[in-house]
Amino acid sequence: MLVKRKIKEWLKRYLPPEIVGTITAIAAATLAHHFTSNGITIAYVATLGESIGFFATVFIQHLIVVIKKNKIIDKSFSFLDFTKIMGSMAIEYGPAGIIDSFLLRPFFMYIFPSLLSNFTLGILVGKIVGDFTFYLLVIVSYELKKRKTLRD
Repeated sequence: MLVKRKIKEWLKRYLPPEIVGTITAIAAATLAHHFTSNGITIAYVATLGESIGFFATVFIQHLIVVIKKNKIIDKSFSFLDFTKIMGSMAIEYGPAGIIDSFLLRPFFMYIFPSLLSNFTLGILVGKIVGDFTFYLLVIVSYELKKRKTLRD
């Protein structure tokens, strides 16, 4: 029961950014592939594209929570609200994001198109393998952050 509840919670939290991130990763990789055949460049552009789509969606999710919580119709969104969102995102995604964005995901998005001899499928498989390693770290950070928030 607890495992099912956790999986539902994680899917609600992470699936929308994953969908957007997947679309932006493949779009960025395809665009980069149009201009260069350098696999390393393509892998980093795909990673950047995914990061932009993913984190923009995460930010919007956090913004919606703040708007609902503060009833911002009556109160404007403040710089303090912005810094709280960015701080929360840094705690949850920072360590995993750095390792993922600069090392693991570009490597996977570089190697899988070659291994599979299919560019789009390789980018997608590389992204999914990158997601696995990313979420191992992110979910631990998220659960620790929640536990600390409950204690405070």
